[in-house]
Amino acid sequence: MQVIIKVFLFIFGSVIGSFLNVCIFRLPRSGTLTLDAFKDIKVNNEKLWDELFKHKFIDEEGVIQLKFKQLSHAHKLHLSTEFKSQQTQIYHILRQLCALSINNPKRSFCPNCKKQIFWYDNIPLLSYLILGAKCRECRQHIPFRYFMVELITACVFVVLYIFFGFSAKFFIYTALTCALIVSTFVDFDFQIIPDEITLGGLVIGLIVSFIFPQIHNVNTHFSGLIQSGLGLLVGGGSIFLIGEFGKIIFKKESMGGGDVKFLAMIGSILGWQYALLIFFVAPFFGAVVGITMKLRKGVETIPYGPYLSIAAFLVILWGKEFLRWFMHSS
Repeated sequence: MQVIIKVFLFIFGSVIGSFLNVCIFRLPRSGTLTLDAFKDIKVNNEKLWDELFKHKFIDEEGVIQLKFKQLSHAHKLHLSTEFKSQQTQIYHILRQLCALSINNPKRSFCPNCKKQIFWYDNIPLLSYLILGAKCRECRQHIPFRYFMVELITACVFVVLYIFFGFSAKFFIYTALTCALIVSTFVDFDFQIIPDEITLGGLVIGLIVSFIFPQIHNVNTHFSGLIQSGLGLLVGGGSIFLIGEFGKIIFKKESMGGGDVKFLAMIGSILGWQYALLIFFVAPFFGAVVGITMKLRKGVETIPYGPYLSIAAFLVILWGKEFLRWFMHSS
């Protein structure tokens, strides 16, 4: 029976991993205007960018502003007439980018040829192998990352079941780990961690800690909420303080605000002790990669979210043992 459960969880986890791939691709691209969006437009791209910025449709980073997102379809079309000869291109670019979200379009599509992917080409793990890592339509290479995310997620479901069984901790930690996976790969690609994950996860962390106080090893709902709040403050506060300290020492930004919100979110679910443990464990992974990248490619900064994620997952599995060893050795 245990073998059947683990096989089912592996298959189900791979399906969830396929959904996480959608999140990884779409979250950072939803509502963000990149220079790649202008490749097929036969106008002066630099002038077009300036026009969009001047009318406050995008900010300096190319992020589409709330001003544009909140307008109705008719108002967007009316405002776009201000751009005269470029109105059609601008309108369609902004409409398309604002429309991209987790559930829009409904079906997956190839990032290269934009063709919809048929269900039989979207079977987790298997389709990648059957298609030889190439799109059926355009024959462009499918990054190995898609297969890797599905495999990692499938394995995570099995591992967390082995550690926690079908308990509240299993379901909560599984959801948290899925958020860690999405954040890791988005941070690798864009060096950002989406607010949808950090702020949304932070609120969810407070709620589930109140409903299931046992995840913090306390008995009352109020105690669970207190532990969650402390985890939020310790997690976010520790990263914030080290960032401010680094700013003073190095005279430049050393820790992004996304990392602050990220560890605050993790702390709201795992509690202040685990948040503090993650804070001290993560630099070991980050330092190894950072030093390597510096020596090999001269890279000055690296995304820190992935190493917070690795540390968080290890703490989920063995945090209790880490703390017991620390208390015993001290």
